[in-house]
Amino acid sequence: MGIISFITSCVRHFLSAENIQHLSAEEFEKQIIATNGEQLIDVCYPREFAKHHIQGARNINFRSPDFRAQIDKLDRNKPILLYCAHGVRSKLTANMCRKMGFKSIYDLDSGLVGWLKKGKATKP
Repeated sequence: MGIISFITSCVRHFLSAENIQHLSAEEFEKQIIATNGEQLIDVCYPREFAKHHIQGARNINFRSPDFRAQIDKLDRNKPILLYCAHGVRSKLTANMCRKMGFKSIYDLDSGLVGWLKKGKATKP
């Protein structure tokens, strides 16, 4: 019985994570275009966002006391595109969004650092 529970747990985890896609800078840029950047969310700290961010992004501070409440206001049925400086906070946010019922979640795999390394534009 123990092995069956373990396998079932692994399968559930695999299937539940399928709505999160970790994308390269090029793939992420294509998703921004495809979705008109409607729910492009930068989860960096405000000082990082002020320094540079992807055009059209909305900043929701990862450390804000009402971070989850701000994410909760977004449309779960529309794709959400997430990024941060290096990709750690956005991955944590992607998992949170999955648990909250978001249908399509796109995460910039290498974060803004990878975006800039690929020569992609940002706004100050």
